[in-house]
Amino acid sequence: MDVPVRLTDLPSMHPELLWETMQAATVAILGELEAPSSCAFRLTVDDVLGFGSEECCLLIEPGDVPAGHVSQVKRTYERPRLVELAAIAIAGLALHHAGGHEIIDVALRGSAADYLVDQARHHLEIAGRSRRSDLETAWRQKWQRLAEHWENGFYLCIAEFETYTGRLAFAP
Repeated sequence: MDVPVRLTDLPSMHPELLWETMQAATVAILGELEAPSSCAFRLTVDDVLGFGSEECCLLIEPGDVPAGHVSQVKRTYERPRLVELAAIAIAGLALHHAGGHEIIDVALRGSAADYLVDQARHHLEIAGRSRRSDLETAWRQKWQRLAEHWENGFYLCIAEFETYTGRLAFAP
């Protein structure tokens, strides 16, 4: 299923977070291989509340992210940080379009997660990878770590920016 999305809609999807830097970082990372006007990001979604499981393709349009802002983040952050920021944006787009979920806050230190989702405050771990070879190993390690902390009710999203693929799952 193709899902058209705009980076500039993230603030209305997740109004509790500040998105400008993450939007610019995403344009910087996605613009490395594709025309910055659009990008197709393949996503596997597993057991997400209100959505289920399905393969989808986020057709990401940057919207009106200022080119000057993109240049500034490229001069401010090293590539690994840009990848992590872009992964947060991908997770935000994916959660919203796979069930209307909202990232509402950062998770507590030591919780094995980055953010809290919805009023149920489900934990969410997000990881960005620049190489495809890291994806499956990272998935297993992070899922295991979350499962050790939380028996159920957590999300994991990993975005990989070599082939523009990712995975979002919920442990019910």
